[in-house]
Amino acid sequence: MSRELVVLSQEEPDLDALPALVASSGIQGLAVGGPYVFDSHDRLLLRVQDATLITVPGEVERLLSAPAREPVWWVELHAAASPPEAFHLARHCARELATRHNGTVWGQ
Repeated sequence: MSRELVVLSQEEPDLDALPALVASSGIQGLAVGGPYVFDSHDRLLLRVQDATLITVPGEVERLLSAPAREPVWWVELHAAASPPEAFHLARHCARELATRHNGTVWGQ
């Protein structure tokens, strides 16, 4: 089963930095094509959705059961169910995005 992580940030995340985030993961042989990351066997490991600005008060809490101060930027990262390094990569990229943009990760 695939896994999903959400990054919530007060700053708009720079998703053009995805290749650098992937490179810093320590996993070899990865290729980035737009919002997709593939392994050396051309298997899809990760998909990163465009950032969405949430402005509706209470919307994040309704969706995640987690309090947040709107407006907030929302980025979803979807990791493939296998191989195991797919979730490791998603978690690494989510944490790096959160660190770079003063955010938090939901769904660890």
